[in-house]
Amino acid sequence: MKKKSLPPLVRVGLYIRVSGEEQKIKGLSLEAQQERLEEYARERGWLIVGVYIDAAKTARKNMHKRTEFQKMIEAVKRDELDLLLFCRLDRWFRSVADYYKVMEILQAHGCDWKTIDEEYDTTTANGRLYINVKLSIAQNEADICGERIDVVFDSKIAHGTVVSGSCPFGYKVNEEKRLEVSPEEARIVQDAFNRFESTVSQRGTVKYIRETYGVNWCDATFRRMLSESLYTGIYDRGGRRNENFCPAIIDRAQFDRVQSLLKRNARSSPSGRVYIFTSILKCAECNHNMVGRIAGRSGNLYYYRCNQHFQRGRCSHKAEAREDIIEKWLFDNLESELNRVRLEWDVKAAEKKKAVLRTDKAALKRKLTKLKELYVNELIDIEEYKKDYEIYTAALRELPEPVAEAPPDFAAIENLLQADFKNIYDTLTREEKRTLWRSVIKEIRIDNENNITGISFG
Repeated sequence: MKKKSLPPLVRVGLYIRVSGEEQKIKGLSLEAQQERLEEYARERGWLIVGVYIDAAKTARKNMHKRTEFQKMIEAVKRDELDLLLFCRLDRWFRSVADYYKVMEILQAHGCDWKTIDEEYDTTTANGRLYINVKLSIAQNEADICGERIDVVFDSKIAHGTVVSGSCPFGYKVNEEKRLEVSPEEARIVQDAFNRFESTVSQRGTVKYIRETYGVNWCDATFRRMLSESLYTGIYDRGGRRNENFCPAIIDRAQFDRVQSLLKRNARSSPSGRVYIFTSILKCAECNHNMVGRIAGRSGNLYYYRCNQHFQRGRCSHKAEAREDIIEKWLFDNLESELNRVRLEWDVKAAEKKKAVLRTDKAALKRKLTKLKELYVNELIDIEEYKKDYEIYTAALRELPEPVAEAPPDFAAIENLLQADFKNIYDTLTREEKRTLWRSVIKEIRIDNENNITGISFG
């Protein structure tokens, strides 16, 4: 007698996806989908080797952000699955482009797919067309839904209404779904901003807040807080903006000053290691910030070096600059540097003013030349020529002086030089010295031979 051959074992993966709203609808819940898929597979004698569930994932979300879906595709690539099973096609995709990208992977690894609520035939042209139509309709529904959500969000932001229950430290969501200030937390936020502005140390500020108020922020959280525009009352996210979204905790002028300090990429240092010129001392060779280090037997010598040379070998700047020598140079040359920068700005402003005037004159002269050509070629008569000629020549004679550009504000450095600068400086702590220099100097450039090649005031 011939032995009856057994059907091949089909290894199946069950895929389940629901969005947050769909979980509330009967028949689309996680449990309902899983029960139906498992029963369907058991009835046919298939071996379930994986259940992949993407909960609260919308059809509009990029498939690369669906973690379980990606796990399932990786199992296909390892040839661990013969069939993917799901309830409906829109549980899998609502994008024609995504569908064909995944189909390439499935075909390369001999894996099929099947829905239990719908019938599809991928072996005929009409069957494939039907799938395209269904996916296009599903994609259109998702796009329309997304547009409706965008309209709702736009309206909420415009009216100062929150779109989620989360809010920054210092605020709370009231019964009207608006942000209101939490007074105790707001005082901590204000103290943190003041502390950071005076010390320019994120780590030091986080430590101070922890020891003073018992609030345990991490460095990353605090950095996000320093850049949070909601603290000024402004909502500015995802292309939506409302200048008066909520009550402000931080003054906008202070917020802008803090953003300026953050852009200088100041590094936070361990307690007791304050580098006075960090973030403003630049390598003149490669234009990267120079980094501080402590040397000497007693650890009282502060040096700055270019890590593009010492760590990466990408810069020729191998000399290290001593902090006290930089300070001495500034004491001796700050006034002359200010005069040099002011003179350079005056010269450049005058040149720019002349250039604008020359451009305006050249434009009018070109018009006069064009006018003459029109008359010579008999495209206009003598009356039109005389009329336009008078207009252009009058404009040329009365050409206004270009508006002068507002000069930089040198008031801070001038006030500093007028005071008893050196004696005052000697009484300051290292953190106060760092704050002082950053308040008047934007950048100090130093070359490979430790020569200061220039200063930018800001």
